[in-house]
Amino acid sequence: MADRRTATPHAAGRGTRARRALSLVPVVLVCAFLLLPLAVVALSSFNEGNNFRFPPSGLSLRWYAEVLGSTQWLDSLAYSLRVALLVVPVVVVLGTLGGYAMGAGTFPGRRALGLLFLSPMAVPGVMIGLALLYQLQGAGMVGSAEGLWLAHLVVTFPFCVRVVAVSAAALDPRLPRAARSLGASSVRTFLTITVPLLRPGIVAGAFLAAVISLGEVAVSVLVAGAGESTVPVRIYSAVQVQLEPSVAAVSTILLLVSVVTIAVLDRTVHVSRFL
Repeated sequence: MADRRTATPHAAGRGTRARRALSLVPVVLVCAFLLLPLAVVALSSFNEGNNFRFPPSGLSLRWYAEVLGSTQWLDSLAYSLRVALLVVPVVVVLGTLGGYAMGAGTFPGRRALGLLFLSPMAVPGVMIGLALLYQLQGAGMVGSAEGLWLAHLVVTFPFCVRVVAVSAAALDPRLPRAARSLGASSVRTFLTITVPLLRPGIVAGAFLAAVISLGEVAVSVLVAGAGESTVPVRIYSAVQVQLEPSVAAVSTILLLVSVVTIAVLDRTVHVSRFL
């Protein structure tokens, strides 16, 4: 009897550890599925040969030097940054207002308005691009920076609204009421009380808008025209001819910028709670 009593807890402990190990298998497989392609691209960017190859035949930084010394890649990067810098401030203002209305509003039709705001997230990018192409072509804005700016505004707006709405839903409604009871106007209460409380969600929305704008392909290909092109459009055009390690180098640079940015934001405003 004593042997059975002492053996049972050990067997139960081994069974618990085995179940925990098995439960981690799907997590490991999903992480590997997501991260291994990124690792392959990053390692292939150091290939010294002229072909996109994994594992690399030799390690070299020649493709990073070629990208940083190429006027075409630098012009595309500058164009992408200009579009993102123009998109993000407008998206932040509109997304903050729309997200606050969705997360903290109590007016009739709030749910229908929220579905309308988030609808671009449920529509394939090609369909959005075709719709925008039709509208912008009628206005003579296809191939212009303004048309691309409007297209990226439509694509990034729902993501900013979503994260700000999550932040607004967690607000304590007593704080704005207390400010208004002390004589503050609705506008002053919103600017001095609500907006600072929404800061993590606003920063997360701005970050998502910038990342999505810098990485948008489907809409940009249809709207950008034959003039200046963003980095994703140039990458798409480059892989149609030959898959060179320079494409992997550009992709790795963009990936590193995104990782460093989100790490800094997470340390400062804990942005990962809203992503």
